[in-house]
Order: sequence, then structure tokens, then C-alpha cells
Amino acid sequence: MSKQEIRIVTKIIRELSLFLMIHGHHTFQLDTTLEGKTRVIRLVVEDMLADTLDKMQDKLGRERELEVETYGWELLGDIDAKTELEIVGLLIDNIDVVTEGKQTQITLKRESKYLEK
Repeated sequence: MSKQEIRIVTKIIRELSLFLMIHGHHTFQLDTTLEGKTRVIRLVVEDMLADTLDKMQDKLGRERELEVETYGWELLGDIDAKTELEIVGLLIDNIDVVTEGKQTQITLKRESKYLEK
């Protein structure tokens, strides 16, 4: 995995954590795995409010844009709370949400476009 890819993934993790904590979720599980060239980030959140989940899905459900990750990913962390996940949505390929009882699992997938260095 390239250094650029590692930086992008760690920024995604940071922004997801920030979003959850700003919205009152101080206990959650976050793990990441590499499956071939695909980075999988899983969040498990207890008692997530429907409006918070809707807001998160809206911001993350955008089309991935290579231009953003090439030129603009550095903006992550320098944006205000109203748009903290909008750039993250441009850096991922897929979001899947499953809610069972009080537990919500959010799975993000990002295929690496960077060659090994």
C-alpha cells in the first residue's frame, strides 16, 4: 500500500470518528481490513439515531471522484462540522448499512487506485 493511500485511509477514519463523536456517539467500534486491493472500514454503533444515520448516509453516498483524492484530500480535517463527511464520500466506492436491534453496522469500501511503491 502506498504512503498516499495510507494517508487517505487514516483521514477517512479520523473524519468518521469525529462525525460520530460530534453527534454524541462516544462508544463505537471501528476496524479496518485489507481484502486484496480493497480497504474495508467497519463501524459498529449502538443506539444510532435515525436522523444521524440519514445525514451520514447522505454525505457518504456520493460518487467517488479521483480528482478530489489527487488534489483535494488534504482538505479533510480543515473543514467545518457541517461538511465533515462530504469529502469522505468522494473517497469511497461503496457504503452498506445494516441495522439489527440497537446496533448499526456501517461498512465502507475503497478500492486502491495507487500502485505499490
